[in-house]
Amino acid sequence: MIFRNLTPSGDFTFGQGLGNYISGNPAIALNIKTRILSWLGNCFFDTTAGIDWLNRLGSKGQEGLLETDLRRIILQSYGVTGITSFSYSLVGRAFTANYSIDTIFSQSYQNTINQDL
Repeated sequence: MIFRNLTPSGDFTFGQGLGNYISGNPAIALNIKTRILSWLGNCFFDTTAGIDWLNRLGSKGQEGLLETDLRRIILQSYGVTGITSFSYSLVGRAFTANYSIDTIFSQSYQNTINQDL
């Protein structure tokens, strides 16, 4: 698997040929990150992709549904064979997710996502 790398501000990189791409576990992690941070309805060719952040952040009692959404997105990402650990925190608009996954490349790959939503 290869995935176009992102700049620190979250834009796709261009102008470096194959240097703009990453592969292996980092590509899987970047795919997971972009899928988790996608808002429901933002993808023009798949309006069901992403998380309904508007309702998950703006309504009470949505924590269980948010965790279900996050786990579903991780498990349905290409190359992921299982989740070995998962936790997240949401303080205001500061979102952090820590997870360890088994992938087609290795077992127990760990990653953290930090983002202001």
